[in-house]
Amino acid sequence: MSEVAPYLLGGGQGQQVVLEGNRLVLTCLAGGSWPLQYRWTLNNSNITDWTPQYRLSMPSLKRTDAGLYQCMVRNRMGAVIHRRTEVQVAFLGNFSAEEQRKTVTQGRAALINPPPLASFPQPLVTWYKDGHKIIPNNRITITLDNQLVVLATAATDAGRYHVEAVNELTGETVTSPAVYLSISGKNK
Repeated sequence: MSEVAPYLLGGGQGQQVVLEGNRLVLTCLAGGSWPLQYRWTLNNSNITDWTPQYRLSMPSLKRTDAGLYQCMVRNRMGAVIHRRTEVQVAFLGNFSAEEQRKTVTQGRAALINPPPLASFPQPLVTWYKDGHKIIPNNRITITLDNQLVVLATAATDAGRYHVEAVNELTGETVTSPAVYLSISGKNK
């Protein structure tokens, strides 16, 4: 009976999203003459040695484990490379800023940036003023970058602003530190 070089069975998953802290299992199904050996790479760096194990199992994924995973299969006759699986890790970090204070001259525009936040995927952001959700109108708008813009400030715009960010994949919510906006009188 002649020996057969390794060949792949079925397709890999092209993309997988895993929640941070959850388990990742990737399989590399191949045929060919035994014994078959497998090796896994992440972003083209080896993460396992050659092993008879066709399954890669990582019990608790970290956000740094995201990337392109690939399996190589070999036997005495040759080697074959499995197609890549892009693994994305869903997570929500914490806001990394202190409370801020900002003063704007009355009548001028106020631009408030949300504090930086690490998240995958991008979180859904809601702005609040003094604990009440802000509904955009013809004077107050929220940009695609989640900046809050008050076009012509009035004395009533002074107050405590904060954002709430929700990661729809992990189900987590975080609340930002406050931004205190003061409105100063018009310059004479």
